[in-house]
Amino acid sequence: MIEPMLKDEEADACLAPDVALSTENLNAAGNLNTDGMADVIAHVGGQISTLAVNIADTSGTVGDVAGAMAKQSDAFAEVYSSAEEIAVANVQLTDVLSQATNIADGVQQGLKSTTASVEDIFTAASSDITAMAKSADTVNSEFAGVKEKLSEVYDYSESIQKIASETQMLAINAGIIATRAGEAGKGFSIIAGSVRELAVQTSEVSKNITARLNALEATVTELLKHGEMSSKLAAEAVVRSEKIDEEFGRFREFGDQVDTLTASIGQIVGPVKRNSELCGQIIETMGTLNNEVKVNTSALSDTSNKFDTLVSFTEEMILLIEQSGVETEDSHIIRHCVDAANRTAAIFEQALTDGKIGMSALFDENYQPIAGSDPQQVLTQFTEFTDRVMPDIQEAFLELDKRIVFCAAIDRNGYLPTHNHIYSKPQSRDPIWNAANCRNRRIFNDRTGLAAGRNTKPFLMQTYRRDMGGGVFSLMKDLSAPIFVRGKHWGGFRVGCKIAG
Repeated sequence: MIEPMLKDEEADACLAPDVALSTENLNAAGNLNTDGMADVIAHVGGQISTLAVNIADTSGTVGDVAGAMAKQSDAFAEVYSSAEEIAVANVQLTDVLSQATNIADGVQQGLKSTTASVEDIFTAASSDITAMAKSADTVNSEFAGVKEKLSEVYDYSESIQKIASETQMLAINAGIIATRAGEAGKGFSIIAGSVRELAVQTSEVSKNITARLNALEATVTELLKHGEMSSKLAAEAVVRSEKIDEEFGRFREFGDQVDTLTASIGQIVGPVKRNSELCGQIIETMGTLNNEVKVNTSALSDTSNKFDTLVSFTEEMILLIEQSGVETEDSHIIRHCVDAANRTAAIFEQALTDGKIGMSALFDENYQPIAGSDPQQVLTQFTEFTDRVMPDIQEAFLELDKRIVFCAAIDRNGYLPTHNHIYSKPQSRDPIWNAANCRNRRIFNDRTGLAAGRNTKPFLMQTYRRDMGGGVFSLMKDLSAPIFVRGKHWGGFRVGCKIAG
């Protein structure tokens, strides 16, 4: 059971003037006679409450759709940008392929022209090498014949020298005989002397010829060696030219490969150009769709804002009906919520008076993240203080009505330092479980949370979808009453209720 409420005058002292006035109206509701008008107002209040629930539910759905559309719009914009980049890349690729085709064509033509010229030159050179080899062989053969003839001449020269020597001996012998013959052999002696002289000259000439033949033979032999070397080199040149011709065959194969490459590039250019055209069409279509998505997103955002206006209107109507003094199904929860806010304010002010906490610490907004928490939890200078003083009020409040799901004091920024025990479990490694079971030390700065923390009217009744994490939402009524500490707005006492029925 909840603790006894503060007396009216004590509660009024903890509230701003407009809050105190509304509390009087709410307390007066218990003494209001039920008549036809009250029934009508109560019925209208119930209908407005139902309408508010439906509007809140629809508003939440529209908000979800608007959020999804906004994400889709962003994703669509990224896809559109990527498509444009692809289109630009395709254009660049087309240009590169065109350049590559031109270069390949130029290489192909140049290769063919160069190959043809080189082949012509090589064919002529090969023919010259072959002719040179044949000529070297012919010269070599002729040199061999000359050497043979020189050998024959040398033999003849040797024979002549031999004959000359024999003739000289005969002439000498004839001269001796002629001398012995006296006057009778005188004429013969002259002839013998002439013959001897001729033999001597012939021998000298023959020796000279032989010497020259020897020198000539040596020269011919040397030429013959060079001729044989030339023939050998010419033969090797012919073999090399044949190998070069084989290499030219491979070169011609390379030329064929260049032809194939050029043809392949030509085949690629067509599809790439077609791809570029299709990308252009896709980009045009995507541009239209992107504009439509932006328009729809903007329209949904406007619709969401209009629903927020409707929600605010129904909240104002509920406030007016409750302030009228007519008892509704939520009146007693509202009275207790306002009372809990007053009691919280009184506890805070007493703690300030007793020096248990300072004003700056109580209003601290320097939220310090708790390392490793997910969802993020934070601490302030007043967190430990509320952990000590708030559980008694909050846990007892849960017993007031079976529709009450949670209740907690929050500051102006939606920070909830101390929650009900059921929602204050230590965090696990599962952020989805944490979102539903570890809701203390969290900042709930959504529309509902901020409105509850910043409301300065006597109370605020909102309807919203409570995010439990993992895409799970629970449709709730959110009741809050402001907490004033020494005339300064600290935050609010927030109560979450299940929707009846």
